[in-house]
Amino acid sequence: MKIIYQILLVFLYLFISTVKYSSLSLILLVFMVGSVWVIDNKGKLRIPSYLYLAFFIYFFFLVIGFFYNHKNPTIDIKFQIYGFLFYLFLLNVKKFNFLRFLFVLNFAVFVVYFLLYLGLLPNLWDYTVIGYRGRVYGPAIIPIILICFYYLLNRKPLDIALGLSFLIAMPYLILTTNLMNMVIAAVLLFLIIANFKKIFKPGYIIISVLIIASSVAFFNSDFAPPLIKEKLPYVLKPTKYASLKIRIEDFGKALRSEDFNTGQKIFGKGFGASTTIYRENEEAQAFSGFFTFQEIDNGFYYLYHRGGYLLLFLFFIFHLFLYLKLPTLRAKLGFVFLVLFTNLLSIHYFNNVFYLLIPFLILETANLKDIAIKKNVPHEE
Repeated sequence: MKIIYQILLVFLYLFISTVKYSSLSLILLVFMVGSVWVIDNKGKLRIPSYLYLAFFIYFFFLVIGFFYNHKNPTIDIKFQIYGFLFYLFLLNVKKFNFLRFLFVLNFAVFVVYFLLYLGLLPNLWDYTVIGYRGRVYGPAIIPIILICFYYLLNRKPLDIALGLSFLIAMPYLILTTNLMNMVIAAVLLFLIIANFKKIFKPGYIIISVLIIASSVAFFNSDFAPPLIKEKLPYVLKPTKYASLKIRIEDFGKALRSEDFNTGQKIFGKGFGASTTIYRENEEAQAFSGFFTFQEIDNGFYYLYHRGGYLLLFLFFIFHLFLYLKLPTLRAKLGFVFLVLFTNLLSIHYFNNVFYLLIPFLILETANLKDIAIKKNVPHEE
């Protein structure tokens, strides 16, 4: 079943971000949870207490959302239901090689983008393949980020497998022109490479030079979209990136324009942001206009709108708990940067279930180590 699960998880990843077929995600999730429940665990499901707590918090704010009679609650409900099912599967699948799965997923995403770029695959993720300034639209692009986080969490050094994974990921990262993912991947890779005990070893040097040289070559090739060449200078100085500045300004505008009363500021409205603001483009006035803030994407405002300051507080408390469980300073720095940068620029952290691998790996890796210590058995990373 392990191979079947890997195949199904790859399809799950691809279906989640499709335009028309995201309902297939639910079918896959129900099947996978049913399989680990009946086949792997003989009719038993492991549900830890923290998952009950998470569901109670979710249900509390969901009731608030129904009280305010949101016009289209399905969007905000389905991703959380998907998330609970996905996490149940993770908790109950036995002896599953998550790193191997992430390697397979990384390659699958590369193949999909390659076929899309060549026009050999119909685009299930958007209504067009090539967008503004050569941007290629396709599946969500986080496999390499999850691979890097796995390496940091388990104190794995840079090796050939990670080097090849980065070389595979580089084309699709560039084709999508997604600076957020490029910066996060670059920061996590730097934290892995910055190992002064091994940095002068031949293998480290060869792999590092290969990644850097191939990246520079691809950036300067005709295959790189014009938009990525405009964004490249900001990879090493993301705070100068205009989009980041605009979204921070939008966040301020949204806070100033929302009409929450005291109770709503504390408890939110139970559903995602719907605050409308005006964004002015001084260089191209034609692109100025009104935007709904959820579409502009800021994960922290999304949380605030759903659950007010209470949910924001719970979010930071939970992530502080995860932070304290991380084994090394590198892993902690990578975790903080990933969470903050992702939520400043997107709501992917909440509508892509694969981000749940991050708390799962932290919590369950820690649990396995605790069990091993109690039994005086060495735990394999």
